[in-house]
Amino acid sequence: MRKIQLFVPWLMVVSILFSACEVVDPLASEQYRKEVYIVGAYDNVFSVDLPFGDNEDTYISVAVSGSQRIDRDVKVTFKQNDGLVEWYNNRFMLDRPVKYQLLDTELVSVPSWSTTIKAGEIYARLPFKIKSTGLHCDSLYAVSFEIESVSDYMKSEEDASLILTLNLTNDYSGGFQLEATKSTLVQDENGEWIEMGLPVPVSIQRTLTAVSENAVRFFHDKERETYSEYTNSYDPGGDYFRAIDNFCVVFERMGETNDFSVHPWKSMSIVDGEATFGEKGFTFWYDYMQGTTRYRMKGAFTK
Repeated sequence: MRKIQLFVPWLMVVSILFSACEVVDPLASEQYRKEVYIVGAYDNVFSVDLPFGDNEDTYISVAVSGSQRIDRDVKVTFKQNDGLVEWYNNRFMLDRPVKYQLLDTELVSVPSWSTTIKAGEIYARLPFKIKSTGLHCDSLYAVSFEIESVSDYMKSEEDASLILTLNLTNDYSGGFQLEATKSTLVQDENGEWIEMGLPVPVSIQRTLTAVSENAVRFFHDKERETYSEYTNSYDPGGDYFRAIDNFCVVFERMGETNDFSVHPWKSMSIVDGEATFGEKGFTFWYDYMQGTTRYRMKGAFTK
């Protein structure tokens, strides 16, 4: 009997503890203030990949913050905020050689400036189309968005505006590993160009930049390819774009085949060459002049 009397209070304590655990559930109710915000707006600028084309689909996303999913539909209406681009340029882009520019309105088709986040969902998309054919690969194009109104909850004070920028692409652009050799050429007695001496190996990661639907551009050999690599010079912007003019090569698709012509972007002296695109990337060769000497670069860009 004494053991039973001692055991009963312990049962009561355990019962109380279990009851308390059942009642207190910090995840059963909303833990944060619900706000409607544009996904990616925390940095003001958000970049999307967009293929070259006449009516390419893209979108922005809008979501509701909080620890619980919403229990009702929330309609979100947007508007353009073109002043946002000028504000961003004046604050963050003053020392940059290229600043953001608003994409012409006739190139952007927005079927509806409203979308609805459905009950139980986390986010919704606002789809639209962009005509990107003819855009320049070295320009920074932007489309501005701002949440104008929401049907429920409240719009975010900090993340309700977005500058959407475009990273222009095609089927052949992106990051590649270059494995190639560079050789000096001389003419034999028959006038044929042949390699002389040992070839110099070239191994480096390269970005192939889309310049149109069927062409890509890249920096020759191991030339510096990013703007950040020129920031220590006296004129970083000028030096960067002069390097593009002087050292960039273009592969351009010929017809409906996988064969590509090879030609300079602007000033590089390329005299002959060809490239082929396959499952893993490009195989190529091209001859170029440096002073009075002819050289050959040949190898592969592997995706």
